[in-house]
Amino acid sequence: MDEKGKLGKKPMFRAIETLKLFRDIIQLQPIKSVLPLATSAVREASNKDEFLDEVYREAGFRFKVLSEKEEALYSYVGAIKSLQIPDVLFFDIGGGSLEIVHAEGFKIRKVISLPLGALRLTQQFDGEDRGFSEKNYKNMKRFIWSLLPERKEMGLGKDTKLVGVGGVLRALARYDQKVSKYPLDKMHNYIMNSKFVSSIAKQLYKMKYDDMEKISVIGSSRAETIVAGSCVIDMLMEKFGFNNLCVSNHGLREGALSIFLENPKAYHSKNITAEQIRQTIGSKISFQPYKHTKNFVDSLISSKLLNKHELEILSYAEKKISEKLSFNNPQSLFYSIMDEDMAISHANQLVLGLALVHTRHVKTSEWLFARYKSILSQNDKSTIRKISSLIVLLQVLEQTKSKLELKRYTDGIMELHVTQSKLLPKMLLRNTLNKFENAFDTHVICMSRDNQNVQNSVLEL
Repeated sequence: MDEKGKLGKKPMFRAIETLKLFRDIIQLQPIKSVLPLATSAVREASNKDEFLDEVYREAGFRFKVLSEKEEALYSYVGAIKSLQIPDVLFFDIGGGSLEIVHAEGFKIRKVISLPLGALRLTQQFDGEDRGFSEKNYKNMKRFIWSLLPERKEMGLGKDTKLVGVGGVLRALARYDQKVSKYPLDKMHNYIMNSKFVSSIAKQLYKMKYDDMEKISVIGSSRAETIVAGSCVIDMLMEKFGFNNLCVSNHGLREGALSIFLENPKAYHSKNITAEQIRQTIGSKISFQPYKHTKNFVDSLISSKLLNKHELEILSYAEKKISEKLSFNNPQSLFYSIMDEDMAISHANQLVLGLALVHTRHVKTSEWLFARYKSILSQNDKSTIRKISSLIVLLQVLEQTKSKLELKRYTDGIMELHVTQSKLLPKMLLRNTLNKFENAFDTHVICMSRDNQNVQNSVLEL
């Protein structure tokens, strides 16, 4: 946009040429629906109708111009559907605006849009030599601070977490990972602390534009806007009092697609409701234990042999196994797990992947653990063994339709009762129970009862 609020001819031409390319790609694919969306730059342009008419004539797309509220809510849905954080202050920093959504228990409390986009602020405050003077940078900080509401005004609770999306934020997170030598190549659900954000914001504004371009994780595509964008994020964390910030790799596109798939009428409507948003986000899927061993898993929790944190990882492991993943190549299995964007922390996702690998190849699991040990702890190593042994044990019991009960647990001795089908292989059960003993650091006495025989027998381990 130029100073008069018009979209420039050259940028419009570039956009239309790109859309023509998209059109040609789409025509080669079996695609039923195309969802063209326009955000703040088009929404605020005085010549938007002229531009959108030309887009339709040249490329054949009819764009839906999102309102400020829709833009904020679509981004919120995309991020929170993947992260499942109920109490959140969510922000999406784009080129033209900053969208903020406050939600409690997945219920929308407040939606605001502020003219604090990274490109807009850069054009407003940087100098002619593509850099910020100390005076201009201070003026920009004061401007940002004055437009951000107070924490009390937003009604934020003590459990509220900060989640953000946007290209500038992702570039900042990549830079954080580069500086800290973070071993995992993963952005979604990455946590940054306020000290780093504040430090890097100050550092970047003093750098020359050409030097920022040379930083691989910033490059020419973000060098122009990262100073203003990082300043906004820094001021936002300071004013609202957040020590940590969660980065989402999902945003407006994923949100729009999710809303469309869940309810096409809601997508095409101008007034998306809070209920439609809740339905789209959905509630977190609770642990669905193996049918024949539910009571056993419950008893492990009540005996404090398994905690809620480990139970959550076990639930993800069960889901992955139900997807019939190939265990032929342990490393490929591990990296396919880590490539997914999940609602659990990076550390827990690592534990999940390592536990699944551990069920088939212990040495590979241990080698991978050493590679990511800066993220993991010795407690995680114990959890990996527990989850691995449980996965194998529960699979054996489920496949043979056998029932397992924990009858008594005292002084590190566990008495288990197995009601077995006639197909239960005793050698396999003995082997899996030995692994269970080692993982849970307990001694197991196993009483075996055949469905066809009322007599009990002790299974020697």
